[in-house]
Amino acid sequence: PTKMKPLNHVGKYFQVRGPLNIGRCPQGRPIVLQAGASEAGLDLAARTADVVFSVVQDFTEAKDAYRSLKERMPRFGRHPDEIAVLPGVMPILGRTRQEAWTTLDKLQSFVTNTNAASLLSARLGLDVSGFPLDEKVPELPLPNTSHGFARAMLSKARREGMTWRDLHNLTGAARGHWVIAGTKEDIADTLQAWFEGGAADGFNILPAWFPGAFDSFVDEVVPELQRRGLFRKHYTAKTLRGHLGLEMPKNRLF
Repeated sequence: PTKMKPLNHVGKYFQVRGPLNIGRCPQGRPIVLQAGASEAGLDLAARTADVVFSVVQDFTEAKDAYRSLKERMPRFGRHPDEIAVLPGVMPILGRTRQEAWTTLDKLQSFVTNTNAASLLSARLGLDVSGFPLDEKVPELPLPNTSHGFARAMLSKARREGMTWRDLHNLTGAARGHWVIAGTKEDIADTLQAWFEGGAADGFNILPAWFPGAFDSFVDEVVPELQRRGLFRKHYTAKTLRGHLGLEMPKNRLF
């Protein structure tokens, strides 16, 4: 009873005296996950999030975005280590690089131009179905939604002189997320470079198909990361918060 404290919350939409008649959950509070790369979205993440899912296509841009988010956090009384930034990545594995690229080509062959145009239109916030496929992607403004996807994809298109056909293929491969194809060593090399280079705290692995692609990553890439000392061999915590390397939040009532 001595640890029961009334909440006495008075807000814009409701008020409640509290307290809740159950104990605190083992990880302090549920994990707050956020995805959004607009200025408002980044401020929201810096203020409230435990994990941020980011959209990336380029190491330098990802590193700049990572630093920008972490630098916002002190304004909200938080330490940069209180957020784990996990870019989405779809690994395509092969015994050789050629085998991996052959697999990627096969996967992309399942996506029709109509489907790709629909996905791309949603990501960019405008109807792209009327653009000639072999015309280069022009300068376009960011939409009011999906800032992360649009910024990453349009930046890549400008950087590499991509056509609409190229952008269709990019979207069709992983709905606009980052795709890396290669051997288990290639995949591990890339993830290690991004992690140690300050562009990510970890990764949100997006299997190209279930369950085989995820099984392959677990059976082939994870042991390679473990061999390099980059992935745990045993669980060191009992909660999701602990597995993510996040500290237990302080009880604000005591």
